[in-house]
Amino acid sequence: MSSRAEAINGLLDALRRANVLTVSMSQAAAERIGINTTDLHCLNLLSSGPLTASELARQAGITTASVTGVIDRLEAVGYVRRERDTADRRKVVVSLNLERTASDVVPIFAPLIKSWRAAMSDYTDEELDLIKSFLTKTETIFTTEITNLRTR
Repeated sequence: MSSRAEAINGLLDALRRANVLTVSMSQAAAERIGINTTDLHCLNLLSSGPLTASELARQAGITTASVTGVIDRLEAVGYVRRERDTADRRKVVVSLNLERTASDVVPIFAPLIKSWRAAMSDYTDEELDLIKSFLTKTETIFTTEITNLRTR
């Protein structure tokens, strides 16, 4: 096997292991926070900004009936709030309660972020740009494959 093929296979194996650990980290974090992994996934999606309930369901890959349960649970423990869309009163917009997530959720992930930042300090700006480019391509691939899996 060529060194390039070995490098690619090694990188694919590292991605697989990282994905397994990402799932394990989410499970452990959700347990520590006291919610389930789907609820944590939805909190993560909402960290980019408010979403309608239907947008949240679509991005999370769950039904609108399921997202109602997620929102109910997260609202009951104070992590999100529902508000009527000012432009379309039929729509519900879900947003994070920043104070509550900052006090309960952020500390769970702070050590991970600190460790990532420390690991990144070993790379040049150019290497960081390359890694970011690869991860952006990986995100696009995941998005495409998720869509393909859901529409087949």
